Amino acid sequence: MALARLYLYDDKRSILHTVLGFASAFLLIYGLAVFLIYLVYEVREKEAPISTIGDVVEFLVGYVAGLAVILWLALGFYNSP
Repeated sequence: MALARLYLYDDKRSILHTVLGFASAFLLIYGLAVFLIYLVYEVREKEAPISTIGDVVEFLVGYVAGLAVILWLALGFYNSP
């Protein structure tokens, strides 16, 4: 549990990682391209590997939240009166 506090949302850019993941979920198939570009960027960045994993997890948290919103919106359209 202590490691999660150290490497998840550890700086101000962490919110940007989550927002980028959230926004890329709305790009559907292009969101995967954004994820791959983001992954290559994070691997090439000069920081500790555990920090890179934390940044990718932050991105994925936003991506899953975006997919949940898309699903919620889709179900709302199907259930409208």
